[in-house]
Amino acid sequence: MVRNCSIAIVVWVLLVAGYGYWLWPQVRDEARWIVPLVMGTLVWAGLALMHGARYELRDWRARNKLARGERPQDGDLVSAIGAIKAVFEPLRAPFTGRECVLYSYQIGPPPSRGEAAKDYAGYGMAPCEVQTPYGTFRLGNFPVLENVPKDRGDRNLGDEYVRTTTFEEMHIGTVAKRMFAVLTQPPPLRVDWQIGQPSDHAGAQYIEQILAPGQTISAYGRYVSATNAIVSDTKDKGYLRVRPGGDARGVSSFPSAAVNKFFGGIAIVVAANVVMWLLLRVATR
Repeated sequence: MVRNCSIAIVVWVLLVAGYGYWLWPQVRDEARWIVPLVMGTLVWAGLALMHGARYELRDWRARNKLARGERPQDGDLVSAIGAIKAVFEPLRAPFTGRECVLYSYQIGPPPSRGEAAKDYAGYGMAPCEVQTPYGTFRLGNFPVLENVPKDRGDRNLGDEYVRTTTFEEMHIGTVAKRMFAVLTQPPPLRVDWQIGQPSDHAGAQYIEQILAPGQTISAYGRYVSATNAIVSDTKDKGYLRVRPGGDARGVSSFPSAAVNKFFGGIAIVVAANVVMWLLLRVATR
């Protein structure tokens, strides 16, 4: 993921620089800076969407293999769709007290622009497995949570958790690196971080994400036959990912999501360049 993020940033910089070099003689004043930035960002977004179609296609193939009852081979990208359950005892979510097999939380002031700043963040996971119609698969790492709802926690429970928990102090610059490390750790897992100097908690938000026992989920990752587990594979198949819902028996004959992403990306790239070309024609008349 770190490597992919670095490549994405480099591509964005090259696109902005390329459009800047091409458009500099054709536009004037502050537009010389704004137009290349906008164009580079739009084209980058289109290319990212097209690249995402590749992963969507791989997920579609993995879902269809599961739906057909095919047993995976060691190292395959697999999908496990079914109810998730703790192998032993479930956990309790820190801010709501709900039973769960894993949780993620953050504490910080309400967002002003974009994401809220985090003063505290943490993750917990019990050994758990996904029960599909074709067998049971363990989750071997803490997963990336996709489309899992973020719920507000109880302030009293949150304050009590902060008072009674020993947090590991983290610098803002090291949080991303440590988070990537968490995504490769096996359960049982508990991580509690204090990020920088905490702000005043008078108006802090206590945000929590959980997966509850018995909840239907779709998990995607690399299959390890020795442990019958799905794990992260950062070099090839990406991190273990989990999203709510899914149909373990549904076979799709056409990868519509992948196709929509691919042509959606093309549409963004073409539309951005056509609009820019039309505006340049009007400006040079």
